[in-house]
Amino acid sequence: MMNIHLLKKTFYKTLFPPKFGNNRIQTLYHFIAQNDNNTEHWEVGGLLSDFISIIKDFEKNDIQYFFERISLWNSYYLVIISDKFLETHVRSSIKYDLGLIYAKIFLLYEDSDPYYLIDNLEIAITMYQSKIDKATLVDLTHKIELLYYKKLITKQQYDYHLTFINSLNP
Repeated sequence: MMNIHLLKKTFYKTLFPPKFGNNRIQTLYHFIAQNDNNTEHWEVGGLLSDFISIIKDFEKNDIQYFFERISLWNSYYLVIISDKFLETHVRSSIKYDLGLIYAKIFLLYEDSDPYYLIDNLEIAITMYQSKIDKATLVDLTHKIELLYYKKLITKQQYDYHLTFINSLNP
C-alpha cells in the first residue's frame, strides 16, 4: 500500500509540478526536472556548470525556504542534488556548507530509500569540513537508530555511522 501511495505522489508531481514562491528554488526545481535523465553526464562547461550557477547565489533565506518546502520535492531529485554536492567542482564553487545541507536533506529524506544518502553522509560532511550543530548531531543519531530499528540498514552500517557521528561532537 505504501508503494502505491509513493507512486501516486510521484505521478501527481510529474503532471502538476510544484510552484514555489522563491525564484531560485523554482529555477533549481525546473533544472533538475528537465535534466534528471542524464545526471551521470553532467560536466563542467555543461549541465554541472549550469547547476553550480543556479545554486552558487543561494542565500540563507533560499536555503531555509528549500527546507520549508522540501516535501514538495520528488525524492529522486533530492538524491540528484545531494549527489552533485559531492562533485569537486561544486565544492570549489560554493561558499556555504553543503555538508550540513546534505545532512539535513538526509534527515528529511523518506525512510523507504535511505541507501542513496547514508553511504555518502560521511563524505559530504568531511568534504565540506562541516560544522554540525549539536541538535543536528542528535537528529542524525536518531535517524540512524530509526533506520536500523526498521531494518533498513545493517548492524555494520549502524555501528559505523554512529561512530562517525559521535566523532563530530563539538
